[in-house]
Amino acid sequence: MWVPEMPFQMACQVDAGLKERPLAFLSPGAQRTPCLWLVNRQARAEGVAPGEPMDQALRRLPGLRVLDPAPQTWWEAQGQLGEFLQHWSPQGLLGRMGEALVDLHGTARLYGGPRDAAARMQRDLAQSMGWTSHGGLSLSATAARLATRTPEPLAEVCEGAEGVFLAPHPLGRLPDLTPRVRYRLQRLGLARFGDLQPVPLPTLSQVMPEPDARLALSRARGEDRPRLPMLADPLGESRHPWRLEPPCLPEEVPLAFWCLERFWNDGRSPRQLTLRWWDVDGVAHRWRAPEEALAEPAMALARLVEAAFRKGAERRILVHRLELHMAWGLGRSRGLFEAPLTRKLGALEHTLARLRKRFPGQPVLPGWAREEDASA
Repeated sequence: MWVPEMPFQMACQVDAGLKERPLAFLSPGAQRTPCLWLVNRQARAEGVAPGEPMDQALRRLPGLRVLDPAPQTWWEAQGQLGEFLQHWSPQGLLGRMGEALVDLHGTARLYGGPRDAAARMQRDLAQSMGWTSHGGLSLSATAARLATRTPEPLAEVCEGAEGVFLAPHPLGRLPDLTPRVRYRLQRLGLARFGDLQPVPLPTLSQVMPEPDARLALSRARGEDRPRLPMLADPLGESRHPWRLEPPCLPEEVPLAFWCLERFWNDGRSPRQLTLRWWDVDGVAHRWRAPEEALAEPAMALARLVEAAFRKGAERRILVHRLELHMAWGLGRSRGLFEAPLTRKLGALEHTLARLRKRFPGQPVLPGWAREEDASA
């Protein structure tokens, strides 16, 4: 299921005057030149593109309405979509904004065949949420996802026809394909799914790692049958327990480095953060990060958590257990006036993320993190 342009549909629900108008959302990042982030289909038809400077887009299209972004509201709406889908199937997977895969196996006695169930889901979603949606039915996850992009409100790809359906689609629609691999495939003359389908696995493994090549071939051929997780799993929350063996004093706990690893491993930005710890005699303590602290980049936030922990551990007694509970949001909240150090650390986060992905065995760490890693 796909809710096309969900942020714009939500904006039109708030202000009915925005319907059928060219709309765009401003980029949330602090930039010297304000740029457009998301652009709806009416604006794209007039030549406006994401990433274009706002003043240039307004000169080209004076009737363009530029809106302030609300990523946290969109994130919560994605969670509401997951809750809606739980009434129809226990298994599913939320993808990008407005996207979801739902397993309809075993629901025939409740809602009829897959096509009848999908049509009922679309009607119910329009009545309860007010969102227009497109549906795609297929045994292949990739074929089902691309079927939602067709003009039909509900498209079905029959079993055995997945490869034929996927063949004309460009390889840019293949998920998790890095720009470097895409460039290599273009150099080899592989531009569409149909070009990639007959390529043997050993040949493709010379262009990308073998696990990635195996997954790319199964998706391009429409042979991917992923096992979907449970939709009832909490969205956007995580708990990270840590038992200290042996127990140690608060100043000996390398908490900043441990928190930094948790922030970087997930990649999202915390909307709420709570730290709990227990002394050896069983006394529990709790600290919740204020909103202004959550606006800090990961490297600064990790130090703030450690400082709050050491300040709150006033009993000067051994600590034997900690737990970090985080509720994740979509994008880091930003203050109106950022300190120069906060702005610099925030700009470094994207570069460090790329380096960690390229060199996972040798991450680039700040000096204090290397010292704590060595002591741990």
